[in-house]
Amino acid sequence: MADQSFPFPGPESAERELSYDYCYGKIPPEDRKKIVTMSWKRGSEAAKNIFIKFDREPDFFTIAEKSGLSYQWVDVDYIAGDRRYFSDYLSGKNLIRLFTKSIAHWAEKNNLDIKKAANLILSHEYFHFLECTNLGLTSRLYQVPMIIAGPFKIGRTGIRALSEIGAHGFAYTYDTLIEKGENHET
Repeated sequence: MADQSFPFPGPESAERELSYDYCYGKIPPEDRKKIVTMSWKRGSEAAKNIFIKFDREPDFFTIAEKSGLSYQWVDVDYIAGDRRYFSDYLSGKNLIRLFTKSIAHWAEKNNLDIKKAANLILSHEYFHFLECTNLGLTSRLYQVPMIIAGPFKIGRTGIRALSEIGAHGFAYTYDTLIEKGENHET
C-alpha cells in the first residue's frame, strides 16, 4: 500500500487514486466514475461481510490469524521512487509484510498510535488477500486494451488502481463500522 492521507482516501477522493494508474488515459472519461464507484462498493461490501463474519472483531491481526493468513514485521522504511509503501501481500505465500518504519512514519504524521496504524494497514492488505482467495481481482473487473495503435487495439489489461480503491473502501468502511459500533451504510 502506498503513502496516503489519513486514514485512507475516502470515496470522494478515490477518483484521484484512479488517475495515478498508468492505464488511466485508456479509460473513457464516461467510465471513470462508474468503475471507481464499483470498486469502492466492492471493498465496502466485503468489509461489511467480514465485520459480520468475525462478529465485529476490531483487531485485524486476530482476523488474519483466524483466516490462515500470516504477517511479518519488516524493519524498514520502504520507499520506491517517490512513494512510501507500508505493506504488501504475497499471495503465493499467504503472507502480509508490514514495513515498521514506514508505518511508524505514517502513524506519526496522522497522530495515530502505532497499533491503530498497523491495524488499518493490515485491514487494507486483508482485502487483497480476499481478492486472491474469495472475490477475484478487482483490477480485472474493468479492462482496457494493452496497446492502441491507430484503429487497432491489442490485448487486454486490468486497472491496478481499482484493487487499491477496493482496498481503501474496505479499510475505510471497516474502520467506520468499528468506530460507530454498528453495521450501517457508508
